Amino acid sequence: MKRFGKLEYYWLGLIAITLFNTFLGENFESTAVVTILVALTVMYKGLVVIDHFMELKGANRFLRIMMRTYFFIFPSLIILSTLF
Repeated sequence: MKRFGKLEYYWLGLIAITLFNTFLGENFESTAVVTILVALTVMYKGLVVIDHFMELKGANRFLRIMMRTYFFIFPSLIILSTLF
């Protein structure tokens, strides 16, 4: 029997996080808390995709920084707009 590789575990983790976000959206009434949690998990998922699926961990430093910045700035803006 073939065992899972590293990417399969990351993929399963991303699916679990997506299901967790769906559970949060369906079961909690506090939209601010749910929005903040979902934004933080989207940030984490983006970083995992950048490092492991797009294989930018060993790529040009500037390109990697720009991609990672995207996943820090936009979820942060979502959180700020929720708080105001």
